[in-house]
This record gives sequence, C-alpha cells and structure tokens, in this order.
Amino acid sequence: MSRGVRSCIFSAVAVLALAVPSWAAHRDTTQWTVIDTSTIGSSTIRPGEYQIRAEEGANQLEVVKEGNVVATVPCHWIHLDQKPEYTEVVINSNSVDEVHFAGRTEAIKIDSGMAPAQ
Repeated sequence: MSRGVRSCIFSAVAVLALAVPSWAAHRDTTQWTVIDTSTIGSSTIRPGEYQIRAEEGANQLEVVKEGNVVATVPCHWIHLDQKPEYTEVVINSNSVDEVHFAGRTEAIKIDSGMAPAQ
C-alpha cells in the first residue's frame, strides 16, 4: 500500500473517530398532552400538545410545541430501580417532577425553579 493511500485511510479513520460522539448521543423524546395549565421548572405550560426532548446525560430538556422550543428546563438524570413499562410524565400538583421512559432505567428529574445553565 502506498504512503499516500495509507495517509488517506488514516485521515478518514481519524475523522470518523471524532464524529462518533455525535452519533453516540441518544435523544429521549416523548409526547406530552397538557390538560390543565402546568409548570415544568420555572416555565408555565398552557393546555395543548407538546413534546419533551432531552439528550441523554444533558443538564436541560426542551419543551416543544409545533416545532418551536417553548421552554428550556434544567434537569438531571436519575437511575430507576426498574424499567417502566410505559413512558410517563410524573406530575404533582400540576408541576412536572420527573419523566420516565419506557424500557429504560434512566429518567429525568426536573430541577424546579432554577434557571438553566447558559
């Protein structure tokens, strides 16, 4: 194999190795139907259809309505003892506390009342 070909192959492998972290990131997403005005973090969410999405391990999540981010909420990831059968947005007194994802022991805990890190 010529030196030029080896150099080209090495460069291609290096580029792919640097790109792996973007492939490895897992995004969790769930639909959220809000019936009564609710809060998530310090944001007030009106009734309607939303999507909650977060990158695994990230310290914030997004609440999306019709393709637009309507809230960015600080959070942290917790470990559940068991994998839930269904995805669930856990709400207490109209305030979102956690988001559990079906079949996963990783869940989101909302950091209520805190501003997201910039």
